[in-house]
Amino acid sequence: MSGSSEAKLPLGGFDATTVGIGCMVGGGIFVVLPPVANAAGFALAASLALAALVAYCTAASTFLLSAGLRISGHRNAGGTARSAARVLLGPYMGFFTGWTMVCALVTSAAVLALTFGLYVVPDQARPAAAGAALAATALNLFGLQRSTWVIRFVLAFVIGVLGFGVVVAFNEAGGPPPQPGVLEEAESTTGLLRGAAFAFFAFAGYARLAAGGFRVRAPERNLPRAIPASIIVALVLYLLVALSLITWFQGPAGLAASVTPLREPVAAVGLGIGTGAVAIAAGAASLCGVWVLVEGSARTAAAMAGDGDLPRVFAHAGRKRSVPWPAVAAAGAAVVVLVLTISLGTLLGLACFALLLHAAITNLCGYSLEHRRWYTPRAVNLAGLAGALVTALSLPPLAIVLMLIVLVFGLVVRLTFRRSGAAPPTDGISPPRPDRR
Repeated sequence: MSGSSEAKLPLGGFDATTVGIGCMVGGGIFVVLPPVANAAGFALAASLALAALVAYCTAASTFLLSAGLRISGHRNAGGTARSAARVLLGPYMGFFTGWTMVCALVTSAAVLALTFGLYVVPDQARPAAAGAALAATALNLFGLQRSTWVIRFVLAFVIGVLGFGVVVAFNEAGGPPPQPGVLEEAESTTGLLRGAAFAFFAFAGYARLAAGGFRVRAPERNLPRAIPASIIVALVLYLLVALSLITWFQGPAGLAASVTPLREPVAAVGLGIGTGAVAIAAGAASLCGVWVLVEGSARTAAAMAGDGDLPRVFAHAGRKRSVPWPAVAAAGAAVVVLVLTISLGTLLGLACFALLLHAAITNLCGYSLEHRRWYTPRAVNLAGLAGALVTALSLPPLAIVLMLIVLVFGLVVRLTFRRSGAAPPTDGISPPRPDRR
């Protein structure tokens, strides 16, 4: 296994699309469909489509910001949106963006760790989730990162298992697909938006591709094609899985009541082969997700520590491996505490709100750029900003309030205990000069 997540050779357009799909299609699809069905009902497909649209708009903004940082010569450390917000909106907004991302990644890792436990060891889900978090933390402490071939292998296996589950669900369904009943318009609209907010979790890997221009050959040509292609493929796959499960459960109510919906249809396959395959696929995808998310949150925290936004200890790295081990250990410990104390539904709401808030900031920064591409007009940024905010505010109030408390607390601590005499960020705080080529 490679010690680096980057390919030795730049990725072409097809390879970039494959990696983009692999970054999105993972543990999320195994856990988000019940809350989406509970919120949206028969509008589940519309919720998935709206989430995909917000993901595309945010990915386009991320690509613009990443390219703008490269053109202007600013460093891109600890996340594209954080670096761009620091340059365009000032250091305090840069801190809030980075802190939001850290909270989003840690809670997302906790969601996937619980997904691992529920599918692999359902009778001891929380201890198994804690074990997955500790394993992912150990992998990161040793400097191991998910390489491109790991992404492709896991993607191929997960898609194969999902396809198998779709076929079994349609074949084993007790009758024709159910027809939607009469829904109140107000409830339908609210449920659709909340369903899209939960579904956004399954598309959250878009940023890894959109910000990875340095890993892609001719990014100005290949990424604008790879980003929408990967999102479309993920959306079609999710729609097929959702439709098959609604058919098998005879309606969204049955799907909403299931904790591990992809296990139940394949349980009909003899000798436990189907259940075992789903458990392996969900476990591998979730563990890889926790692995990457713990690493991402640690890198973001280390970059913030380097800028004086967090205690300097989080920026410390080992001599042999450039691993910010205090940040990795803290992120892993936080995930373990979360999976042992908070329910899956609450964790998912917290993660989705933080992810959508970060997406809104990303689109806001993208809107402020003067350097545009013809395929990313400001209307795309505005659509992403509006979609992210509206869907985020449709989430359960408890999740919104809890995450806002955490975010505001971090900002207050930052404002109160800012290290005096700290050196200014090497980025500078002036926006990049537009490239008028």
